[in-house]
Amino acid sequence: MRKKRKTMRKGVKEQIQPMPFWQSLIFFGIPALVAAVCQYVLWPFFMSVGITEETAYHYQALIVFTLLLSAALVANVIEGNSLDWSSFRRRLRLFGLDRRGWKWTFGGLITQILLSLAATVLASQVYNILKFTPPDISPSGPMLNLPLMAFVLFMNSMSEELWWRGYILPRQEKQHGRYAWAIHGVLWAFFHAFKWWAVPFMLFTTWIIPFITQRMGNTTPGVIIHLVINGLGILLMV
Repeated sequence: MRKKRKTMRKGVKEQIQPMPFWQSLIFFGIPALVAAVCQYVLWPFFMSVGITEETAYHYQALIVFTLLLSAALVANVIEGNSLDWSSFRRRLRLFGLDRRGWKWTFGGLITQILLSLAATVLASQVYNILKFTPPDISPSGPMLNLPLMAFVLFMNSMSEELWWRGYILPRQEKQHGRYAWAIHGVLWAFFHAFKWWAVPFMLFTTWIIPFITQRMGNTTPGVIIHLVINGLGILLMV
């Protein structure tokens, strides 16, 4: 089974074109700009037309995630791949997990949690020294629409992983080789420029999922880690 899976991955890898660094900047930069516009323009606009703060927040986020998911699907087709499930999962490397895969996933999850805590503590110290109060970019009231939150969480994890790690990372691997994960991790941190004050501290963790994905040749661990980490964050918000 493992041998067959490796053969499938090799066949897909041979069809993937390298992504030059300038193209990586575009493919990360445009979504970063869209995320900033949605956060600072569309969210207030939605509230101005009578949508509640929480719902408006989720709607603007869904726009970003829907565009990322659509980009992954369109890019897959432009490469000449079909949209049938078999072709789709091979190109975006959505494979199952064996025992080794689950070990890497669990290890990445624990590492992500520990480094996130360390980054949060360090960020708090730095903000105190600089006498800087980070702007509030989440709803101020209670988060009550649990079904909508669950859908946004799913779209967040799936769309980002399919676009960043499913489509872009394999092309970066063809261009940058064994260090693609490091370049990818830095660019992924800067995708979050809409909360620019947090970007330096996000560099503590944005390399973890790309590293595991490249090491395993599998997008699935990143989907799981992303889903759990963001789910924990939403629970804290609630």
